[in-house]
Amino acid sequence: MNPQTAFNIAVIVPTGVGAEIGGFAGDAGIFLRYFSQIADTVLTHPNVVNAASFNALPANAWYIEGYALNAFFEQELGFLAPRANRIGLVIDRRCEPYLPVIANAVNATAVSTGCQIAGFTLTDVPLEISLFRNSWGYTGEVAGMQDLVASGRRCLAAGADVLAVLTWMDILPAAETAAYEQGQSLDPIGALEALISHALVAELGVPVAHSPIFEPHLVTHTLDPRVAAEEIGTTYLPCILMGLSRAPRYTDYAQSVLRLDDLAAVVCPADACGGIPMLVAAEQGIPLIAIAENTTVLNVPPTALGYRDAPIYTVANAWEAAGLLQALKLGIDPWLLRRPLKAPFQALA
Repeated sequence: MNPQTAFNIAVIVPTGVGAEIGGFAGDAGIFLRYFSQIADTVLTHPNVVNAASFNALPANAWYIEGYALNAFFEQELGFLAPRANRIGLVIDRRCEPYLPVIANAVNATAVSTGCQIAGFTLTDVPLEISLFRNSWGYTGEVAGMQDLVASGRRCLAAGADVLAVLTWMDILPAAETAAYEQGQSLDPIGALEALISHALVAELGVPVAHSPIFEPHLVTHTLDPRVAAEEIGTTYLPCILMGLSRAPRYTDYAQSVLRLDDLAAVVCPADACGGIPMLVAAEQGIPLIAIAENTTVLNVPPTALGYRDAPIYTVANAWEAAGLLQALKLGIDPWLLRRPLKAPFQALA
C-alpha cells in the first residue's frame, strides 16, 4: 500500500491486563468502529473485538493474532489481502461431551454469516490446563501443547486455511470470576488464551483464534455491561469464526501487501506502552496515541519509553484520539490546533 494515499492505523489493547476499554468482552469494539471511519485500514487483534456471540470487526479492519501482529512490527511476518478462509476447528478432547452445543454454535454462525467451515479435529487426549496468579494478574500452563499443534496440522492438511481453537477452561472457582463479572477485576483467562494462540501461530504460521469452553449454564444475575456478552449464549465460538472468516493470511514480510512504513498511527492504552507495537512505533517515528482513560494494571506510560523526539501523544479519551487521527490524516501538525501556540519558525539544534 502507498503511505501517500492510504491512512492505515493499528489499534492495540493488550490482553489480560484489565484494560478499562477492551479488558472484558469485546467492549473495545465500538471504539475500533469509531476509529475505523477515519482510517482506510485498521490492524487489530482478537481481544479488541471478540464478544462471544458478537464480533464488532468493521469491514476495513484486519483481524490479526497477537503473536503475528508483534512479528509484523518486528518486520518478520507480513500479510496478504484478506479473503474468504476455510476455518478448521481444533477441539480439546475434554470438550467432547459438549460437541452438540459446539455444533449448534458453528452451524448457526455459518448459516447466518456465510463463513466457510472446513471441519473439526479432536486432540488425541484431553489437555491439562492450569491457571494461577502471578504478580500482576493470572497466567497458566498447558500440558499437551504438541497434541494441540498436531491436531492443527491435521486440520490444515485437510484443507483448512485458518484455525479456531477450543479448549476446556472451566477451571476457576466461582469466587475467582465474581469480581470480573462485575467489572472489578481483570479477565482471569485472557493471558492464558493468548499463550495458546501465540504458540500455535509460532508453530503453524497461520491465523489462529482461541475460544474457551465452559459447561453451559444460565446466568440470571445482572453483570457488568462490558462482560454481559459472554453470558447470553452457550459458547464463545461465534466471534472467532466471524473474525477468522476474512482474516489476512500470513506471509514473509518481504511479500506483505502492507508494510510498517504504511502505518500512520498506533493507538493504545496510556499505561500499557511497553508492548512490541508501541516500542517499535516510538523507535520508528510512527505517531503513538496513548489514551489516558483506558487504564490497565500495568504502569508503562509513554514517558517510560525514553524517546524524547518521537511523535507520542497522550490524549484524555477516545474523542480526543479521533480528533488527533483526523489531524494526522489531513497532514496537519496537531500542535497547531492547541493553545498557547508554539510558533513553527524555530532554529534547529
